[in-house]
Amino acid sequence: MDKIFIQGLALHALIGVYDFERVEKQRIILDLELETDLTKAAVSDNVNDTLDYGKLALRLEEVANQSSYKLLEALANEMMQVIFNEFKPKHVRLVMHKPDILDNTNSVGIIFERHDNQI
Repeated sequence: MDKIFIQGLALHALIGVYDFERVEKQRIILDLELETDLTKAAVSDNVNDTLDYGKLALRLEEVANQSSYKLLEALANEMMQVIFNEFKPKHVRLVMHKPDILDNTNSVGIIFERHDNQI
């Protein structure tokens, strides 16, 4: 199966459990890998025949900007639902980093992996 990926997508979301995290939006970084069939796009050279990663990035930015979750897991779950419902991949691996929360780490985060039959 073919794959499309986005690495280091910087977004901002109101996310966190603690009061100091609820004051303003925080930076989150996404790495995404989506399995989909790219055969038609490879032949046609037409963006309408592929999974448009530009539209995907904009859509995830909208989700992040409108969110107000406490947990990364909840935000990642909403993003996975949007990805599968609107972009129809076969499989998604989403890595969500929260880079600015612990002073002694580069990043903390979660990894979600789902197949189209799991949503």
